[in-house]
Amino acid sequence: MSRSNQVIIVAPDCGLRRSLEFVLEVEGFVVLTFEALPPALASPRVAECVCAIIDEEALLYEPLALDLVRRINTSVVLLVDRLPPVLQAAGIRTLRKPVLGNALIKAIKSTEEPAS
Repeated sequence: MSRSNQVIIVAPDCGLRRSLEFVLEVEGFVVLTFEALPPALASPRVAECVCAIIDEEALLYEPLALDLVRRINTSVVLLVDRLPPVLQAAGIRTLRKPVLGNALIKAIKSTEEPAS
């Protein structure tokens, strides 16, 4: 499998994971889903992914959440309800929930461009 079509999703909410998985599979992506960051980081397949989509809820109970996100060796799009300033400063791409239309697909494709 090529790196260009694999995406990882990290979201504690099963409904959200399934919804995102469906949308991305329809667009031709191979999707790996996880409920939490530690198992996602432990997966040897994370290095093959073009992008990691992480729901901010997955960061809430992780004491070193930002450090874990930075350890992901691929582009990251964080799904947020509120935008913590530390994430903007760290250059992590964010996408506000609820995700509408093709916004998620556009965010994944924009990960090839430098973050602003």
